[in-house]
Amino acid sequence: MAYLQSMPKCETIEKREKYIGAACQLFFRSSPLKIVRGIAQFMYDETGERYLDCINNVAHVGHCHPHVVEAGRNQMSLISTNNRYLHDEIVVLAERLVNTLPAPLSVCFFVNSGSEANDLALRLARVHTKKKHVITLDHAYHGHLTSMIDVSPYKLNLPGGPEKPEWASVPDVYRGKYQYTRDSNCEEELGRLYADEIGKICNEASQENGGICAFIAESLQSCGGQIIPPDGYLKRAYDWWSMYS
Repeated sequence: MAYLQSMPKCETIEKREKYIGAACQLFFRSSPLKIVRGIAQFMYDETGERYLDCINNVAHVGHCHPHVVEAGRNQMSLISTNNRYLHDEIVVLAERLVNTLPAPLSVCFFVNSGSEANDLALRLARVHTKKKHVITLDHAYHGHLTSMIDVSPYKLNLPGGPEKPEWASVPDVYRGKYQYTRDSNCEEELGRLYADEIGKICNEASQENGGICAFIAESLQSCGGQIIPPDGYLKRAYDWWSMYS
């Protein structure tokens, strides 16, 4: 199946190089894909060539999911505005979300991106604890706002880069500081070893700079290598932070 091109691929590349910042990188620089359409797990280029999408991190339920498209179309045909007006959908969604959460998580803040969500979470943590310092994991990425770049070693692991925040080892049980077979055959034991680094940092921070306001971590570290933490790691890390917060 062929698709009409709005312009030749070479012209698209030329305009991108002219008008889009060089820091906004493409996949496959020497011969970038020009993707014009997506459906379910597939994407199509300008010639109609089909690709199985194993990399896209924004299409959580597949490309152009009919239920998502229909919901968006229906709402856009009614109104699209900010949430300072009273509206049924926002409170219904908030209620449904809260019903999936453990206590004491009981209210919602709706934002436009992960960067905004993490920035708000950090501001709330600093106001609540009256502390400033944050523990993060090495190679972590938490967003593009300045506050998030400051706690994302992924963006700071460069020669001459800014000083990194307090960070702990990535809980990688295959290539990390503590590994299967070499250090333990028990995943939970490896999780304990990694989480105890959080406890050590919290203890040192409580004595040196007033303590830690937050420990921030991806549930699955993405830019750091698609690392799934071992069983029990996040709970024990949270327990350590709670002890010193």
